[in-house]
Amino acid sequence: MTISSPSIDQALSNGLHSYAYNWPSVPLSESADWTRSTDGESWLRPMPERLEDLAKDSRWPAFFPSPISIVTATDGERVGLEKVVGASIVNRFPYVIALSFCRQRLSERHYVRAEFTEILEKGGVATVQFLPPGDSLDRVMRVIQSVSDDETGARVATTGLATRPADSNPAPVFNDAFLVYEARLVRPGRDFSGQPIFERPWVDVGSHRVYFLEINAIQLRDDIAEGRTQIRWRSLPEWTPDRQSYVSSAAIDRLGRDGRYAKGYTPNYRFRAAGTIVFEADTRKHGMSIKHLAALPEDQVEVDNDRARWPCFFPSSVGMITSWDESGTPNLMPCGSTTIVSRHPLVVTPCVSYAAINDRYAPRQSLASIRLRGRFGCGVPYVSNEMVSAIRYAGNVSLANDADKLANAGLKVLDGEWAPILASMPIHFDCEVIDEVRLGTHIMFLGEVKRIRVRDDVTPSNPLNWCPWADVVAATP
Repeated sequence: MTISSPSIDQALSNGLHSYAYNWPSVPLSESADWTRSTDGESWLRPMPERLEDLAKDSRWPAFFPSPISIVTATDGERVGLEKVVGASIVNRFPYVIALSFCRQRLSERHYVRAEFTEILEKGGVATVQFLPPGDSLDRVMRVIQSVSDDETGARVATTGLATRPADSNPAPVFNDAFLVYEARLVRPGRDFSGQPIFERPWVDVGSHRVYFLEINAIQLRDDIAEGRTQIRWRSLPEWTPDRQSYVSSAAIDRLGRDGRYAKGYTPNYRFRAAGTIVFEADTRKHGMSIKHLAALPEDQVEVDNDRARWPCFFPSSVGMITSWDESGTPNLMPCGSTTIVSRHPLVVTPCVSYAAINDRYAPRQSLASIRLRGRFGCGVPYVSNEMVSAIRYAGNVSLANDADKLANAGLKVLDGEWAPILASMPIHFDCEVIDEVRLGTHIMFLGEVKRIRVRDDVTPSNPLNWCPWADVVAATP
């Protein structure tokens, strides 16, 4: 099998244009927080910020592509409604989603979500749902913004939208949602090697509390499950280098020639489409196809590489996780479950496979190199044919089998004190490991950002363009 570099269509669908945003909005040169790198090609910012500076401007100090989802919870008496930036699937068996909520007042933007988290912890259940762009989504977002957290119980009713209980728990589901993940707080258990996991269903990280919820059921609108319409999602930001890109065409056509399994990748994701698995519903209700997941992780495991993929679409981004191995060789792992879980300090969390399930989920060499030095880098890739080739090559080839992995992926490496820096990445985060969480098949590294590097051709006139939502449109091949 020969895998060629895909053709990249950079256009957002019409329904998403009004939801896109750009970064940066002002030149980095206008802020004293940023200084020039010695090579003159980047801007550098030390982290963390002072709390008084953060209170004045609590936006993330640099861009990271994080999807947004709508979350509801109930404790049997109250109903909560929130948005979550950066929800991420962090473990495969059991199938676990991580949601991060602020527990420390930092600014008008970042305040304690006390009422909602109290409801979640008491009730133990939640639904994570996605609404198509349009009036219903706009209503929900306006209500979340205008109705305070201590009145979160009034938010669902204030939207004026029809709801129904989830299929496996009583948390409300908006009738207009096209995709719903039903979940409960994880319970203590053991992984496949017998090690304990989830002694508590959350972990406190800086200014935020990260909740781990096991997905019990997935609802997908019938027309999507049947292939009449598609979910479309652009997982990388758009950006065009103004000078040398430092990424070239990789030897991607070598993938699959030896008969080994090769994972595909595209930043323009469609579900369903050729190459995705069929959504295997157990039942249908309310115009939704519903799949129930087994209660025990050992009953969920799929050894087949293709069937072991996520059982349905979930919007996610890619972090280019770099590290030095013990011999000083640079390593790279494109990680589709990378997110930011804390604002102060800013904490980046890639999730790295450690369980030997199959070719897709197997121990990664990055696990040892990150642990060895206690540091890693996280680059933000962008939409281009060369970048996609690099992601696919690096995601399929181990450093153990190709000592020139990064060069063969078409990437130039700069020496970094903390971790290898990929010169082609518009943004790079240097991270120090402050903890790790064992999840079952994956390790979540908690990496405190110590420095941010931004290429000097990332500017307001040449920004990264990003949309945190998916769209639903008529199906095409």
